[in-house]
Amino acid sequence: MHMKKLALALSSVLTAVSIYFATPATAAPVSCTGDYSIGVGGAKVSVYSGTWEDSSYVYADQRVQYDTLNPAQGYSELDRAYWRHRAVCPADHIKLVGHSEGAAIIHAWVTDNPVADTSAVLIADPKRAAGPAGAGLASIPGNRIIGWPLAGVDDWFGPVPVLEVCNHDDVVCNVPAGWYGYVATGAHLNYDFHADSYQYGASGVEFR
Repeated sequence: MHMKKLALALSSVLTAVSIYFATPATAAPVSCTGDYSIGVGGAKVSVYSGTWEDSSYVYADQRVQYDTLNPAQGYSELDRAYWRHRAVCPADHIKLVGHSEGAAIIHAWVTDNPVADTSAVLIADPKRAAGPAGAGLASIPGNRIIGWPLAGVDDWFGPVPVLEVCNHDDVVCNVPAGWYGYVATGAHLNYDFHADSYQYGASGVEFR
């Protein structure tokens, strides 16, 4: 009889412990401050994490994690993060900030979801349409990044304010620049990745 009571008590303790440690950090109460940002990093290959991108280099309130070999997963994770916050804080303005492949994912998502109180900053976007200078890498037929949601270049953002940021010698967002700037001068990483550096509602093209 005592053994049954002991087993029952031990089971209760283990259940409580497992529930405590299984609760993700995202389950914590969300603070609705009026402004919120979501960051999405670009393609990654690492000896430690493979092609897994945690978007940690994009300074935002929330970062999207995904396998960069599977951009559709990044799109889905962005969609989930956006609507989860919107459901809790419907009055917040949500700023989406993406770099490279992450910018292309946000680009495609905004095209599909022209939602009010949303803006986007697309840094080195391979889906950038031409003007000024050339279009991004997604404009090259047969390029390896072609495929949903990365295919094609456009500026179909509807009513959503979108700021495109592109270095003139970064081939990812300006194909005519060639690969020298990407390989030799670090043009593809020479950007400000802090969400707070960009105004909410900023739009247009910052080509430098």
